[in-house]
Amino acid sequence: MRQEQFEARFAARWDEFDLWLKHTRLPRRQRAKQATPFADVEMAPRYREICQQLALARSRDYGPAVTERLHRLALEGHDALYGTPGGGLSRFFAYLAGGFAQEVRREWRVLLAATLAFVLPYVLTMIAVRAQPDFAYIVLPADQLAQFDTMYGPDADALGTQRGARDDLTMFGFYIYNNIGLAFKTFAGGLLAGLGSLAALLYNGTFMGTIEAHVVNLGHAARFYSFVAGHSSFELTAIVLCGAAGLKLGLALLAPGDHSRSAALRQAARSVIGIVAGAAAMLVIAAAIEGFWSPRTLPLPLKLGVGAFNWVLVIGYLLFAGRRNAP
Repeated sequence: MRQEQFEARFAARWDEFDLWLKHTRLPRRQRAKQATPFADVEMAPRYREICQQLALARSRDYGPAVTERLHRLALEGHDALYGTPGGGLSRFFAYLAGGFAQEVRREWRVLLAATLAFVLPYVLTMIAVRAQPDFAYIVLPADQLAQFDTMYGPDADALGTQRGARDDLTMFGFYIYNNIGLAFKTFAGGLLAGLGSLAALLYNGTFMGTIEAHVVNLGHAARFYSFVAGHSSFELTAIVLCGAAGLKLGLALLAPGDHSRSAALRQAARSVIGIVAGAAAMLVIAAAIEGFWSPRTLPLPLKLGVGAFNWVLVIGYLLFAGRRNAP
């Protein structure tokens, strides 16, 4: 690519980055009155883009006008990104307020694929087991199914826990360990060309659909839904998000484009690491609900109402958060 083509292609983005830097140096009241060329959550990827273009300009011996401009933008961008006291905390809250949801929506294609890979076996298996209860014993071993009869049966010490389960705080720690371990395996399975993530989503959908239908067939529907309603929105959504991130890694390995596979994999990992971190936070929330709220024996309408509210909260956040500040 010639220098003229390089400048024509990226000059507008350099101007936007320069305007964003100037905007951050304005007094707070003045900043509130002026719009920025892009949202604050876009700063980090824009800064990385500037650094990559600077390295490219130097490797191709472009003229000093281009390299010096990119060098200045890279230095000022570094100071804005890493040098402002308290900036990390403000960026964290900015990301929490909408950046996470923006990144999820940006990866809607792999998210849709992951959702289908989880939901389809979940629904189909649940229908099959409800229609033919013995099918559950083909999918899962009898001793494993018996555990869920114990957990949700009327003789259980607490909802969703086996006899002899320890206090809520201990169960909270167990749920964090179990859920985050499951989500990490689902994400890391993307390194197997995406097949590991796909297999994890299919398995978890099949497993959960089988368990739900089996417990309902046993007559424990009220106790089962009383337990899972509160935390299911955060837990299931986080698993699907980790699966989507894993599929993104797999696509980078299968179709690296103009990059080497290692470079494409690094780029894909950077693009989804925020999604994985957000999913981990959701799993901690799910573990807290599962440990301290879900086992409580309360009126079923109340438990279902809280569960419905949590589903609306999670879906509404992912669909609408950050749209006002979206670039």
